[in-house]
Amino acid sequence: MKILIVLSFLMSFNCWSFSGKEAWKLSNTRGKVDLLNEYKAFYKNYDSLSILPMDEINDSKTSFSLSILDQAWASSEMDCIYAGWPSRRVSNLCSSPARHNPDYQNGQCAKNQMQCQPLFFGKGLCVPTSTSQQRSLAFSTCDKKFLASKKTPEEIVKEVRADGKEAALFDLMDFADKICREGKQAGTGMCKRLQAAVDRMRHFKKSEKKQTLVVKEESSDDSGVNPIVIVDNKKATDENVKKGLIQSIITANRGISQITSEEDCEVTLDGTPFDRDEPRPLEFDFTTTRSNPGGWDYTFISDKKDGLRETGFRVANSGPNLIAGDPIDPSEKVEREWRFVSTDNSKREAYLWITDDAGSGYLSQLMESVILIVPRKMKPTIESKNGDLHVTLTTGEKVIYDGETKMIKAGVLKEGKVDLNPNRFNRKFAPINYSGTGISIRVDKRGGDPRLVAGNAVITQNGRKCQVRASELWVEEDFRYSDDSKLVNFLNKKCGNKFTL
Repeated sequence: MKILIVLSFLMSFNCWSFSGKEAWKLSNTRGKVDLLNEYKAFYKNYDSLSILPMDEINDSKTSFSLSILDQAWASSEMDCIYAGWPSRRVSNLCSSPARHNPDYQNGQCAKNQMQCQPLFFGKGLCVPTSTSQQRSLAFSTCDKKFLASKKTPEEIVKEVRADGKEAALFDLMDFADKICREGKQAGTGMCKRLQAAVDRMRHFKKSEKKQTLVVKEESSDDSGVNPIVIVDNKKATDENVKKGLIQSIITANRGISQITSEEDCEVTLDGTPFDRDEPRPLEFDFTTTRSNPGGWDYTFISDKKDGLRETGFRVANSGPNLIAGDPIDPSEKVEREWRFVSTDNSKREAYLWITDDAGSGYLSQLMESVILIVPRKMKPTIESKNGDLHVTLTTGEKVIYDGETKMIKAGVLKEGKVDLNPNRFNRKFAPINYSGTGISIRVDKRGGDPRLVAGNAVITQNGRKCQVRASELWVEEDFRYSDDSKLVNFLNKKCGNKFTL
């Protein structure tokens, strides 16, 4: 008897929206930083309303209603938020937490100052509160002081966890969630942005159901080989069940080895055209996502004038699996994020952004890569097909991701593991290989925007390679060329006629 394969895996489930507290507990450090920033942004917008008289707050012209606050902190009689601190209403105004919140500590702040909420800004920051204007701007002033202090968001996350203050932070998260879920504010941009941030963490959520499949070869009287399937130490007898489980193993192995077939590499000739060559001018507000039941997110950027604009879609492999993390000892949540960008559905700003997060806990250690592939014939698209995610690149070529793990199964992109080198300064960028017929232009940067790297971009096509300074291809974040012919002419002048469309 010979054992062919043993496969252990977690069965995922469709994840609906869940709370900020749940998202925090499940996510890695990078996810926690994202959540902290979004809840801080929520309270920054909310703060200006919390100090208004109640008749103004409940006015129909105001987008927020605080009627649900009576139940927020029932045990401590807190019913409003003052500059990020739970407090109480007095004469229809939210009063200073120094008067009513026993957990509030003034720290080293002077008499006419208040301490900024350490859950958002860290310890030791003080702002003046002598005048009504200073009090009304307290949260905003704290935010400015935080930026001037040069503290990083990941430092605040670690501080909150080290000081055992997560429970207090969860109270603030629950309070914001309650406002957005039960109040009249659910449809506001602020609440949509907050819910999108929470939903971005959903890919970390796995069910606890675990199965182990063992397939064995056993001699038989007629054919010589008879596959036996064992599920959780029990022999599967139903032939249809056996066939399904064996196919699952074949599919998993195919995903691991990333075998490419003719069908996988079939090029799409009629894709979705770009809406425009270059993105429209943008007055930036914020970025957000909308989750898709198929297992990916659509991404948007908000323009203060025109509202949401599409920027593409993202796929996140959160592990633990053979690409993102150690499936045997998942001590830290490792993630590889794929963002297929087409800003404002434009041709010029169409590229692939890959982020490897090895779980170091430092945003400065994220391994960032941007890959632009030409020719740019069509907008990148994604669809769910037979349980997998089929992505069409700008060239019309395909990449297929496993619908559960988000590992590449087939197509013109191949991937290696996220580098988990204990010495984070020696980690390598995502080992991604493009094997299509187009031209690949790649830039890498640790903890920053690769398009701003001071070094070179690497250009490859069918084994031919050349390097060009990144600044000759990007002006800050903007790519210089929307015309592929002009781009290739420039590359050939630099590289000696190595590339063709």
